[in-house]
Formats: sequence, C-alpha cells, structure tokens
Amino acid sequence: MNIVKFEIKSYISSTNKTNIKNNAFNIKKIERNFIFFSKLELTSILSLYSKQISKGHWKDYALDSKIDNAIFSIYRHTQDKPLYQIVKSSQKGFRNKPNFYIKKSEEVISKSNNLFTILSNFEKKLSIKKLKKN
Repeated sequence: MNIVKFEIKSYISSTNKTNIKNNAFNIKKIERNFIFFSKLELTSILSLYSKQISKGHWKDYALDSKIDNAIFSIYRHTQDKPLYQIVKSSQKGFRNKPNFYIKKSEEVISKSNNLFTILSNFEKKLSIKKLKKN
C-alpha cells in the first residue's frame, strides 16, 4: 500500500495578484466593446420566433455576440446550417447607431437601422377585402 502525501501550495504570489487585477480590468474593458441585443430587441425577436415555432416553420435558435456584431441564428432543423440570421452590427465607437440586417446563408435579404422594419419582413400581412354592396 502506497501513501500519497498532498501539499497545498499557494500558486498566487503577491506579484501575481496585481497581474490578476489587471487581467480582470482588461476583460471588463473587452466586454464593453461587445455588441448585444437590448431587452426590447430580444423580446421582439423571441415573440416572432415563438409565432414561427407554433406554425412549425422554425425549430431552434442560437445567440452569438462578437466585438462588432450580435447574431440571432434561426434553424429549421437542429443540426443544419442557420436558415436565417438576424444581425445587429455596429462600428467601433458607434454603439448607439447600429445596423440590422437579415442574412439567408451569405445573402443579405434586408437591411435597416430599425429592427422592427426588419422583423416586419417575416410577418404575414393579411389583406382584408371589403364587400361591395349592390
């Protein structure tokens, strides 16, 4: 029978503590540069998504955030490529003026500064015909 003795060592020295604090500061600085969907934007996208789910057109979604854009990908089947991608992009320093566009594979279907204009492309518009009175 072998007896193994473990020693607890402190791997963080006093000089490394300042490096960790600087790294945490740099991570927070990088996170500030990422683009995200706002609560209102995400709510409107998810309400459209739930309508399409109930109709059986869409099945799954994925969210992705990068430094210059945020992507909401819509899948028809779980293991396929995204059917549509709703992208919010912004140039560095222009976080308050994003551009929204819808991509189908690599083709941009529509582009606008307003998300609701983009999402209206998915809504089925009903036409109501008036009856003529004789």
